[in-house]
Amino acid sequence: MKNVFLIFIFSLSFFKGQTITIDIRDSELNQPDGYYSKDISNLLDSFVGTYLYTNGNTSFKIVLEKKVKQYNGRYYEDLIIGEYQYIVNGVEKINTLSQLNTVYSNQNRHKISGNHIITNNNTRLWKCPQCAPNEKRLGLGILDAATQRSAMIFMRRTTVNGQQVMQVKIGNVNSVTWASGQPEPLEFSLPKGEFTMIKQ
Repeated sequence: MKNVFLIFIFSLSFFKGQTITIDIRDSELNQPDGYYSKDISNLLDSFVGTYLYTNGNTSFKIVLEKKVKQYNGRYYEDLIIGEYQYIVNGVEKINTLSQLNTVYSNQNRHKISGNHIITNNNTRLWKCPQCAPNEKRLGLGILDAATQRSAMIFMRRTTVNGQQVMQVKIGNVNSVTWASGQPEPLEFSLPKGEFTMIKQ
């Protein structure tokens, strides 16, 4: 009888300790605290790297890394984190690249972070008629370190003239309200719109 009781207690503690794992493409609605949103198919891997956009002596560089099973305060997730450098007319405006190796209690505090896989070519956020039917794009958040304004950064990996590139759209800047008589909030200072970044 004692052995049966011990087996029962062991089984109970084993199942209680199991984490529910879902794919990052699955809905997170109604999931219990502590679940794991996992990149089961390694879709995030193809976005990792260093990418550079240049236009004359203006450049925008981003470095992206994948982090596995990061706790965000409610659940665990695989995600992309990143930092950037923005140079305008030869003058460095923002450079957060040194923060790439900073380990935050919530890794979403990096200037670029997220893991939203986009599978719909006609999504209102960024239509992509040239995308293949099963092509996966990525949606992340990006924070302007100079103004603390946030926006969305959408990414599409592709090849142009035999070279790996990232087609990018930065938009959907968050709206800000302010009280009458207070200074107007600063404008989002990072590049907006669509542009192509070369993989370094």
